[in-house]
Amino acid sequence: MSKMEGVVVGLVTDVNDPLKQGRVRVNFPWLDDQHQTDWIRIATMMAGNKRGTFFMPELQDEVLVAFEHNNPRMPHVIGFMWNGQDAPPGDDVRDRRITSKNGHSIRFLDSTPSGGSLGALVIEDAHGNKITLSNGKISIEAVGVLEMKAGIVTINGRVVVPSGNPI
Repeated sequence: MSKMEGVVVGLVTDVNDPLKQGRVRVNFPWLDDQHQTDWIRIATMMAGNKRGTFFMPELQDEVLVAFEHNNPRMPHVIGFMWNGQDAPPGDDVRDRRITSKNGHSIRFLDSTPSGGSLGALVIEDAHGNKITLSNGKISIEAVGVLEMKAGIVTINGRVVVPSGNPI
């Protein structure tokens, strides 16, 4: 059995795929500190022609690499991993989230075990602006200016006429 069969852990060394196909290059430190793979495809939860999810690891992130038919010439990144140095963005199993490197996040907050509310959906940027959808209420918080642009805006059935736009 060769060292490259099965599933192994590697470190991302390059994310600038020259063909823009969403691939990365990886180093296997346990094999050789200097070696770098060719470009490796990333398995994702949805992929197709100009559609799907797009989540890429950062340089030096740990990735889990599997080999198609145990062939070391056919690696695939099947996931990214947290470890003792890189911590997850949260620790509550009811707070499912997507968080970017800069701190932008989309959070799916499920209800507590007691079932008080159905939870919330929270979209927040790294500047502190936030939209919260929960329990029959939508809250929009802006750290500065809140700007709405539309041909016609209605609030509680009353039309608010934008400046310079007569009805």
